[in-house]
Amino acid sequence: MRLKYAITIGDPKSAQIVELQARSTGNSHLTRDDIVVSLGLTQSRCRAGLSLIYAKYTKDHHAAQTAFLALRQYASSIVKKYIPKEGSSVNDAAVSVLAMLALEEFCRTADTPGAMCRCGGKGTVKDLKKSRQKNTHIEKPCSRCKGTGLKPMTQTRCHHALLKVMSISQPTYSRYWSPLYRALLDWCYQQEGDAERTYNLITSLNPSHSEAGIWPVHSCTE
Repeated sequence: MRLKYAITIGDPKSAQIVELQARSTGNSHLTRDDIVVSLGLTQSRCRAGLSLIYAKYTKDHHAAQTAFLALRQYASSIVKKYIPKEGSSVNDAAVSVLAMLALEEFCRTADTPGAMCRCGGKGTVKDLKKSRQKNTHIEKPCSRCKGTGLKPMTQTRCHHALLKVMSISQPTYSRYWSPLYRALLDWCYQQEGDAERTYNLITSLNPSHSEAGIWPVHSCTE
């Protein structure tokens, strides 16, 4: 069972979700207890990544706060690589704002209000030319969302948000703060990938291994 489905195991609708997952990928060999244990192990090794996934797919506020604190800590550890030191220190409020915006963008899904692209969140649109040529319905990636199903986010949004806590020109934002924002967003996706790989590794073990307490050792990148 894919991780984004597994995290809904405590949801009242989890039975329907498991059924949907089974129809799309086949029945899972995992029991409910297996999934709960696997999630616990994943959380112990990839706390930030699993919190990001919960925040993204279940919109859990506690998970979002945990993810934000981890992202904010990471931002503080790398900010000096991107922002030249002017005066005493980098504006901490600005770093927090950028981390919050990066988390907000990462957590967008097709059901986020206002996030869905004109393709209806599918990420594909009808290819009119090929459909006419082949006399059948043919899809192609949406040119606006590049297959994500989401409206592209503009960097103007970030610049305007930073202006509320500091004075910053557009060239300065583009040169220094925009690359930092991209680094924070990339970190979110990296943590998500680490959590998914860890969960997949744990759940792919032979049941006899889990009974014997033999679990893979894997540390997520922090």
